Amino acid sequence: MRAFLFCVCLLSVLSGAGQTDLVPSLDTSHEGKFYVYWGYNRSAYNPSDIHFEGEGYDFTLEDVRAHDLPEQFDTKVYFNPTKLTIPQFNLRLGYYISDQFSISLGYEHLKYKIDETQRVKIDGKISNQLSETYGGVYNQEYLTITPDFLSFEHTNGLNYVRAMAEWHRQIWRSPNSKHSAWFNAGVGTGPVICWTDFTLFGERHKNYLHFSGLGMSAQLSARFEFFRHFFVQYNSQLGKTWLWDIILEEEEAARASQNITFTERSLVVGGLFHIGK
Repeated sequence: MRAFLFCVCLLSVLSGAGQTDLVPSLDTSHEGKFYVYWGYNRSAYNPSDIHFEGEGYDFTLEDVRAHDLPEQFDTKVYFNPTKLTIPQFNLRLGYYISDQFSISLGYEHLKYKIDETQRVKIDGKISNQLSETYGGVYNQEYLTITPDFLSFEHTNGLNYVRAMAEWHRQIWRSPNSKHSAWFNAGVGTGPVICWTDFTLFGERHKNYLHFSGLGMSAQLSARFEFFRHFFVQYNSQLGKTWLWDIILEEEEAARASQNITFTERSLVVGGLFHIGK
Protein backbone atom coordinates (compact mmCIF):
# COMPACT_ATOMS: atom_id res chain seq x y z
CA MET A 1 0.00 0.00 0.00
CA ARG A 2 2.90 2.38 0.75
CA ALA A 3 4.25 1.83 -2.74
CA PHE A 4 0.84 2.65 -4.19
CA LEU A 5 0.55 5.87 -2.22
CA PHE A 6 4.06 6.91 -3.23
CA CYS A 7 3.36 6.23 -6.91
CA VAL A 8 0.11 8.14 -7.10
CA CYS A 9 1.58 11.11 -5.23
CA LEU A 10 4.63 11.12 -7.50
CA LEU A 11 2.48 10.95 -10.62
CA SER A 12 0.40 13.81 -9.33
CA VAL A 13 3.44 16.02 -8.75
CA LEU A 14 5.15 15.13 -12.02
CA SER A 15 2.01 15.79 -14.00
CA GLY A 16 1.73 19.34 -12.69
CA ALA A 17 3.95 20.84 -15.37
CA GLY A 18 1.80 19.50 -18.16
CA GLN A 19 -1.54 20.06 -16.51
CA THR A 20 -2.55 22.82 -18.92
CA ASP A 21 -2.68 20.18 -21.65
CA LEU A 22 -5.17 18.18 -19.63
CA VAL A 23 -7.90 20.80 -19.31
CA PRO A 24 -11.08 18.95 -20.33
CA SER A 25 -13.16 20.00 -23.28
CA LEU A 26 -16.94 20.24 -23.04
CA ASP A 27 -17.45 16.64 -24.12
CA THR A 28 -14.89 15.23 -21.66
CA SER A 29 -15.77 17.34 -18.61
CA HIS A 30 -17.07 15.58 -15.50
CA GLU A 31 -18.99 18.57 -14.18
CA GLY A 32 -22.66 17.71 -13.70
CA LYS A 33 -22.10 13.98 -14.10
CA PHE A 34 -23.07 11.23 -11.69
CA TYR A 35 -20.97 8.17 -11.06
CA VAL A 36 -21.62 4.82 -9.43
CA TYR A 37 -19.28 2.00 -8.56
CA TRP A 38 -19.31 -1.47 -7.06
CA GLY A 39 -16.44 -3.65 -5.88
CA TYR A 40 -14.88 -5.69 -3.10
CA ASN A 41 -12.51 -4.89 -0.26
CA ARG A 42 -9.99 -6.24 2.21
CA SER A 43 -9.37 -4.59 5.57
CA ALA A 44 -6.91 -4.73 8.46
CA TYR A 45 -7.42 -3.60 12.04
CA ASN A 46 -5.13 -2.27 14.74
CA PRO A 47 -5.44 -3.93 18.18
CA SER A 48 -8.19 -2.28 20.23
CA ASP A 49 -9.56 -2.32 23.78
CA ILE A 50 -13.06 -3.82 24.05
CA HIS A 51 -15.32 -3.22 27.03
CA PHE A 52 -18.05 -5.79 27.74
CA GLU A 53 -20.86 -5.14 30.20
CA GLY A 54 -23.90 -7.27 30.97
CA GLU A 55 -25.59 -9.24 33.69
CA GLY A 56 -22.84 -10.91 35.71
CA TYR A 57 -19.88 -9.35 33.90
CA ASP A 58 -18.16 -6.02 33.44
CA PHE A 59 -14.66 -6.27 32.01
CA THR A 60 -12.25 -4.82 29.44
CA LEU A 61 -9.90 -6.75 27.19
CA GLU A 62 -6.88 -4.72 26.09
CA ASP A 63 -5.16 -4.66 22.69
CA VAL A 64 -7.36 -7.34 21.14
CA ARG A 65 -6.19 -8.40 17.70
CA ALA A 66 -8.69 -8.95 14.90
CA HIS A 67 -8.90 -9.68 11.17
CA ASP A 68 -11.34 -9.38 8.29
CA LEU A 69 -13.22 -12.36 6.88
CA PRO A 70 -13.30 -12.32 3.06
CA GLU A 71 -15.57 -14.74 1.29
CA GLN A 72 -13.65 -17.44 -0.56
CA PHE A 73 -13.82 -16.70 -4.27
CA ASP A 74 -16.64 -18.61 -5.92
CA THR A 75 -18.27 -17.60 -9.19
CA LYS A 76 -21.59 -18.79 -7.77
CA VAL A 77 -21.28 -16.07 -5.11
CA TYR A 78 -19.34 -13.21 -6.71
CA PHE A 79 -21.27 -13.36 -9.99
CA ASN A 80 -24.66 -14.23 -8.55
CA PRO A 81 -26.91 -11.13 -8.28
CA THR A 82 -28.72 -12.63 -5.28
CA LYS A 83 -25.47 -13.20 -3.35
CA LEU A 84 -23.38 -10.15 -4.25
CA THR A 85 -23.74 -8.71 -0.73
CA ILE A 86 -22.23 -11.77 1.00
CA PRO A 87 -18.55 -10.78 0.41
CA GLN A 88 -16.98 -7.59 1.76
CA PHE A 89 -18.25 -5.05 -0.76
CA ASN A 90 -18.25 -1.34 -1.60
CA LEU A 91 -21.11 0.58 -3.23
CA ARG A 92 -20.98 4.33 -3.93
CA LEU A 93 -23.01 6.97 -5.80
CA GLY A 94 -21.48 10.39 -6.44
CA TYR A 95 -21.96 13.69 -8.24
CA TYR A 96 -19.36 16.02 -9.77
CA ILE A 97 -19.86 19.60 -8.58
CA SER A 98 -17.01 20.55 -10.90
CA ASP A 99 -14.33 18.71 -12.81
CA GLN A 100 -12.12 18.75 -9.71
CA PHE A 101 -14.62 18.17 -6.88
CA SER A 102 -17.33 15.64 -6.15
CA ILE A 103 -19.58 14.55 -3.30
CA SER A 104 -20.79 11.00 -2.77
CA LEU A 105 -22.55 8.58 -0.45
CA GLY A 106 -21.49 5.00 -0.10
CA TYR A 107 -22.06 1.77 1.80
CA GLU A 108 -19.02 -0.27 2.80
CA HIS A 109 -19.59 -3.77 4.11
CA LEU A 110 -16.55 -4.66 6.22
CA LYS A 111 -16.16 -7.72 8.42
CA TYR A 112 -14.38 -7.92 11.77
CA LYS A 113 -13.53 -10.99 13.85
CA ILE A 114 -11.22 -11.18 16.86
CA ASP A 115 -8.36 -13.65 16.59
CA GLU A 116 -8.85 -16.87 18.50
CA THR A 117 -6.36 -18.09 21.10
CA GLN A 118 -4.64 -14.78 21.81
CA ARG A 119 -3.26 -13.65 25.14
CA VAL A 120 -4.49 -10.25 26.37
CA LYS A 121 -4.81 -8.23 29.55
CA ILE A 122 -8.16 -8.21 31.33
CA ASP A 123 -9.46 -5.68 33.81
CA GLY A 124 -12.84 -6.00 35.58
CA LYS A 125 -15.03 -8.70 37.03
CA ILE A 126 -16.94 -11.83 36.04
CA SER A 127 -19.50 -13.48 38.30
CA ASN A 128 -18.60 -16.91 39.66
CA GLN A 129 -22.21 -17.90 39.04
CA LEU A 130 -21.73 -17.13 35.37
CA SER A 131 -18.52 -19.13 35.06
CA GLU A 132 -16.61 -21.19 37.60
CA THR A 133 -13.58 -21.22 35.31
CA TYR A 134 -13.37 -17.51 34.52
CA GLY A 135 -15.24 -16.00 37.46
CA GLY A 136 -13.33 -13.49 39.60
CA VAL A 137 -11.97 -9.97 39.82
CA TYR A 138 -9.18 -9.04 37.40
CA ASN A 139 -6.65 -6.25 37.63
CA GLN A 140 -4.42 -6.05 34.57
CA GLU A 141 -3.95 -9.81 34.52
CA TYR A 142 -3.22 -11.88 31.43
CA LEU A 143 -5.86 -14.21 30.03
CA THR A 144 -6.03 -16.33 26.89
CA ILE A 145 -9.09 -15.83 24.70
CA THR A 146 -10.39 -19.24 23.64
CA PRO A 147 -13.73 -20.30 22.09
CA ASP A 148 -14.97 -21.67 25.42
CA PHE A 149 -14.52 -18.17 26.88
CA LEU A 150 -15.42 -15.64 24.22
CA SER A 151 -16.13 -15.11 20.53
CA PHE A 152 -16.82 -11.64 19.18
CA GLU A 153 -17.30 -10.59 15.57
CA HIS A 154 -19.04 -8.09 13.33
CA THR A 155 -19.22 -10.53 10.43
CA ASN A 156 -22.74 -9.72 9.35
CA GLY A 157 -21.26 -6.32 9.00
CA LEU A 158 -19.11 -3.58 10.35
CA ASN A 159 -21.19 -1.48 7.98
CA TYR A 160 -19.83 2.00 7.27
CA VAL A 161 -22.28 4.42 5.61
CA ARG A 162 -19.89 7.13 4.49
CA ALA A 163 -20.51 10.54 2.94
CA MET A 164 -17.38 11.78 1.18
CA ALA A 165 -16.01 14.96 -0.38
CA GLU A 166 -13.36 14.23 -3.00
CA TRP A 167 -10.79 16.13 -5.04
CA HIS A 168 -9.80 14.87 -8.51
CA ARG A 169 -6.76 15.51 -10.68
CA GLN A 170 -6.29 14.20 -14.19
CA ILE A 171 -2.77 12.88 -14.71
CA TRP A 172 -3.08 11.48 -18.24
CA ARG A 173 -5.40 11.62 -21.25
CA SER A 174 -5.22 9.75 -24.54
CA PRO A 175 -4.78 11.77 -27.75
CA ASN A 176 -8.38 11.07 -28.78
CA SER A 177 -9.63 12.03 -25.26
CA LYS A 178 -11.52 8.76 -24.92
CA HIS A 179 -9.36 7.38 -22.10
CA SER A 180 -7.81 9.04 -19.06
CA ALA A 181 -6.17 8.42 -15.70
CA TRP A 182 -6.98 10.25 -12.47
CA PHE A 183 -5.61 10.67 -8.97
CA ASN A 184 -8.29 11.22 -6.30
CA ALA A 185 -8.16 12.20 -2.63
CA GLY A 186 -11.10 12.45 -0.27
CA VAL A 187 -12.31 12.58 3.32
CA GLY A 188 -15.50 11.06 4.67
CA THR A 189 -17.59 10.40 7.73
CA GLY A 190 -20.81 8.67 8.69
CA PRO A 191 -22.60 6.16 10.92
CA VAL A 192 -21.35 2.64 11.59
CA ILE A 193 -24.06 -0.01 11.78
CA CYS A 194 -22.95 -3.27 13.37
CA TRP A 195 -24.50 -6.70 13.16
CA THR A 196 -22.64 -8.48 15.94
CA ASP A 197 -22.23 -12.19 16.62
CA PHE A 198 -21.32 -12.63 20.31
CA THR A 199 -20.68 -15.81 22.29
CA LEU A 200 -19.84 -15.83 25.99
CA PHE A 201 -19.21 -19.10 27.86
CA GLY A 202 -20.89 -21.07 25.09
CA GLU A 203 -24.06 -18.97 24.84
CA ARG A 204 -24.40 -17.42 21.39
CA HIS A 205 -26.24 -14.22 20.46
CA LYS A 206 -26.42 -13.25 16.76
CA ASN A 207 -28.26 -9.97 17.41
CA TYR A 208 -29.40 -7.61 14.62
CA LEU A 209 -28.41 -4.50 12.67
CA HIS A 210 -27.95 -1.60 15.06
CA PHE A 211 -26.51 1.92 14.95
CA SER A 212 -23.33 1.52 16.99
CA GLY A 213 -21.29 4.68 16.46
CA LEU A 214 -19.50 6.88 13.95
CA GLY A 215 -16.55 6.61 11.61
CA MET A 216 -14.14 9.03 9.94
CA SER A 217 -11.63 8.28 7.21
CA ALA A 218 -9.37 9.58 4.43
CA GLN A 219 -8.99 7.95 1.03
CA LEU A 220 -6.57 8.00 -1.88
CA SER A 221 -7.41 6.35 -5.18
CA ALA A 222 -6.20 5.84 -8.72
CA ARG A 223 -8.76 5.61 -11.53
CA PHE A 224 -8.50 4.61 -15.16
CA GLU A 225 -11.43 5.75 -17.30
CA PHE A 226 -12.11 4.32 -20.75
CA PHE A 227 -14.52 5.41 -23.47
CA ARG A 228 -15.49 8.35 -21.20
CA HIS A 229 -18.20 6.35 -19.43
CA PHE A 230 -16.54 3.42 -17.64
CA PHE A 231 -13.75 3.09 -15.12
CA VAL A 232 -11.71 0.81 -12.89
CA GLN A 233 -10.53 2.26 -9.59
CA TYR A 234 -8.25 1.19 -6.75
CA ASN A 235 -8.92 2.76 -3.31
CA SER A 236 -6.73 2.90 -0.23
CA GLN A 237 -8.39 4.14 2.95
CA LEU A 238 -7.30 4.91 6.52
CA GLY A 239 -9.99 5.44 9.13
CA LYS A 240 -11.21 5.15 12.68
CA THR A 241 -14.53 4.15 14.20
CA TRP A 242 -15.92 5.10 17.60
CA LEU A 243 -18.38 2.38 18.60
CA TRP A 244 -20.07 3.12 21.90
CA ASP A 245 -23.25 1.05 21.58
CA ILE A 246 -22.62 -2.50 20.34
CA ILE A 247 -25.46 -4.89 21.13
CA LEU A 248 -24.31 -8.10 22.82
CA GLU A 249 -27.46 -9.90 23.91
CA GLU A 250 -30.46 -9.06 21.72
CA GLU A 251 -32.93 -6.94 23.68
CA GLU A 252 -30.98 -7.09 26.95
CA ALA A 253 -28.98 -4.17 28.30
CA ALA A 254 -25.69 -5.96 27.58
CA ARG A 255 -23.42 -3.78 25.51
CA ALA A 256 -19.84 -3.51 24.26
CA SER A 257 -17.78 -0.52 23.18
CA GLN A 258 -14.54 -0.15 21.25
CA ASN A 259 -12.61 2.23 18.99
CA ILE A 260 -11.12 0.64 15.88
CA THR A 261 -8.39 2.07 13.66
CA PHE A 262 -8.49 0.36 10.26
CA THR A 263 -7.07 0.34 6.77
CA GLU A 264 -9.09 -0.74 3.78
CA ARG A 265 -8.20 -1.38 0.16
CA SER A 266 -10.75 -2.01 -2.53
CA LEU A 267 -10.98 -2.60 -6.27
CA VAL A 268 -14.13 -1.33 -7.94
CA VAL A 269 -15.67 -0.90 -11.37
CA GLY A 270 -18.12 1.82 -12.29
CA GLY A 271 -19.67 4.20 -14.76
CA LEU A 272 -20.15 7.92 -15.42
CA PHE A 273 -23.45 9.26 -16.70
CA HIS A 274 -25.75 12.27 -16.97
CA ILE A 275 -29.31 12.34 -15.68
CA GLY A 276 -31.59 14.34 -17.92
CA LYS A 277 -30.41 16.63 -20.70
